[in-house]
Amino acid sequence: MDLWDSVLRMISALAVVLALMMVVVVVARRVMGTRAGTVADAPLVRVLSTGYLGPKQSISVVSVAGEWLIIGATATELISLGRVSPQTHRKAEVKAEVEGQMGSEVNMRDSAS
Repeated sequence: MDLWDSVLRMISALAVVLALMMVVVVVARRVMGTRAGTVADAPLVRVLSTGYLGPKQSISVVSVAGEWLIIGATATELISLGRVSPQTHRKAEVKAEVEGQMGSEVNMRDSAS
């Protein structure tokens, strides 16, 4: 009888401990959310663009917490190549767009004459 009593005590103690652990997990998820410290549907890291230079070599523009990083990647390492502010990138896009439109207008004038 002593053996069965100790086995029963051990199993009941284990059940109590597991139940307490499950309660702690449920309460923690409700208090902190599914991912503590992050906003839902807003990834912290996003790959904005990638250009491949050769086999297992690429350059990527990555957004990390609102900051844009230029990263070179090889088969064995990642190298930080620089940073770009999103405002600088937008200005360059607008400038290229305007220059492209001006170039097409010049080409149209040349072909018309």
